[in-house]
Amino acid sequence: MQAISSDMTALAIAGILIVFGVLTLIATAVALLKKLDDRWQDHERRVDEEALAREATIDHTTLVLISAAAAAVIQGRFRIRRIHRLLSPRRKRTPWSAQGRMTLQGSHAVRRKHS
Repeated sequence: MQAISSDMTALAIAGILIVFGVLTLIATAVALLKKLDDRWQDHERRVDEEALAREATIDHTTLVLISAAAAAVIQGRFRIRRIHRLLSPRRKRTPWSAQGRMTLQGSHAVRRKHS
């Protein structure tokens, strides 16, 4: 009876050690992923700040053409508040992303303001 009790105690201790070892590995993996995510978000924040700090690169001709296109669509008075590029020229455009962008932009209805 004594031998069976000591075997069960050793088995229980081994099980507990295995569980805590696996939990330690999981906690380490989660901490590593959090650290990587924090670094990635910090990098994205710095890139966004640098992009905002840069001078606007749109020329007056492009601005006039965009204004004329908007005036033709809206057929009324409007104010252009912001122009920004939707996709970076360095980024690859796939049919999947192009279709998603078209669907999203097509769902926005432009309404005329009535005074």
